[in-house]
Formats: sequence, C-alpha cells, structure tokens
Amino acid sequence: MPYPTPRPPAPNGPGRCPRCLGEVLWCVTAANRVPFAVDVDRDEAGNQAVRQDVTGRWLTRQLTKERPTLEHDEHLHMPHLKTCPVPAPRSAPRPAGGRTRQGVRPVRWQR
Repeated sequence: MPYPTPRPPAPNGPGRCPRCLGEVLWCVTAANRVPFAVDVDRDEAGNQAVRQDVTGRWLTRQLTKERPTLEHDEHLHMPHLKTCPVPAPRSAPRPAGGRTRQGVRPVRWQR
C-alpha cells in the first residue's frame, strides 16, 4: 500500500490501562467501533457483553432494554472506567468572567 493508513488500528485484546497500568481487555464497541477497556475477569454485576469473533477481535456491547440478556458465546464484564483506581484528569476551570475582548475586528472599509 503506497499510502499510510489514516489512523492506527484500535487496540484489541489483552493490554494495560494507560492510567493505572492494570490489566484490561481492549474491545471494540459494536455500535461505533471505538476502543473500550473492560476488566479481564468476568463479573456477573457487569453490563458489557463481550465476545470474540472468528477473526480474533474482541467485541463488546452494552446490555440494553431491547437486548437485556447474553447471546451465543458472550460473557459479562465490568467496564474498566468504573473500577479504575486512578481518576480521570480534571480539566482546568474556566474563568468566571467569561470571554474577554482582545480587540475589535476592522470592518471591510477600514482595511
């Protein structure tokens, strides 16, 4: 292929959490194909149905009202976001005054 791929493939399979360095299972969501980390151990209290397809990719879907039970070879896992001991970094607070005006943009006849 003469051109590089537009982005690297999503992490898939066993790996580590970038925040706590704990073991996780990287799956691809069934809805929009984004990487999603779940705990390695199966958990009956979890809400993620995880399965491995014939190509070896790990896929996950969230249990919903329309599909509340496991199907075929799926297993329940807990999302790692809920059990990660290291919290997500907080964003910097915004100033209370709002936006400040830096200058006035000249209108067309003033250029």
